[in-house]
Amino acid sequence: MFNLFSYHSDRHLAAPPAALSSVVDLCAHLQGPHASLAVIVLKLINQVIIYHLWRERNARIFQGASMSQPAFFKVVDRALRDRLLSLPSVSASSPSLLELYFWFISPFS
Repeated sequence: MFNLFSYHSDRHLAAPPAALSSVVDLCAHLQGPHASLAVIVLKLINQVIIYHLWRERNARIFQGASMSQPAFFKVVDRALRDRLLSLPSVSASSPSLLELYFWFISPFS
C-alpha cells in the first residue's frame, strides 16, 4: 500500500508508474487523509500526458515536427499547472490540487 503523505521525504514518487495499469493500481491503493484528492490529480496527469502524446504523434506524422523530452515535459507541466490553478480549493483545511501535484513530481525536475 502507498500511504500518501506519510513521510516528508517520500512526497514524490521515486519512479513514475511504467504502465497505465500501474496508475490504476496506485489510485486504488492510495491511503491517507488526502487520497481522494490525490486520485483526482493522478487522473488529470494521465489525461494531460495522453492528450499531449497524441498531439506530438500527430505533429510528427502530419507536420514532420517533434519536441525533445524536456520540451515535452515543460508543455505537460505548464498545462497541468494552468488547469490546477484554475480549479477552486476544496476546503481551507485540505491542500490545493496544485500543491498535491507538486507532491507527485520530483523536486529536481
